[in-house]
Amino acid sequence: IVEEPEVEFIYREFYLKTNAIGWGMFIPNVAYEFELDDRWSVDIPFYYSGGYNYFKEEIKFRCIVFQPELRYYLNKNKNFYAGAHAGIGWYNFALNRDYRIQDAKGIHPAWGGGLSLGYRLKFKKNDYWTIDFCLGAGVYDVHYDMFYNESNGPLAKSNIHDTFFGIDKLSVSFSYHLGTLKDIK
Repeated sequence: IVEEPEVEFIYREFYLKTNAIGWGMFIPNVAYEFELDDRWSVDIPFYYSGGYNYFKEEIKFRCIVFQPELRYYLNKNKNFYAGAHAGIGWYNFALNRDYRIQDAKGIHPAWGGGLSLGYRLKFKKNDYWTIDFCLGAGVYDVHYDMFYNESNGPLAKSNIHDTFFGIDKLSVSFSYHLGTLKDIK
């Protein structure tokens, strides 16, 4: 009699997410997270705010940001995680001050990456929804131009090169569980 080997299955989860803090800043966003195995996942968020101002022309935060992250869950319940992310972002922002800042010539995005820590909380009464809290810090290379903060304001300084160190990821994301894929290990 030939014994068949025992088959072990791996269950991989998939989530569609959005960051409430981004929406609070009027920056529409969406993310997709998928598990690689029991402890590892990839989170792929995308942020885009078009050509609108915040209540007046001198206040705006326009951006296109892509910030993928590799996450490692520190416990089997998949609550606590540590992550490493990369980021690239085009931006044009003004905060009701003398100058408006934009990536240099509109073609030099900020790029860099960092580390993050997070916590995922599952809702007890609904297995499909979770809330995810994440805080990350990173280093970014930035080239930007400064314009006078007025309608079609002229260039004040061009091609300023700097390095940003600080918080680059802050999210309170609501996630919807799209499903589970069962693989043979």
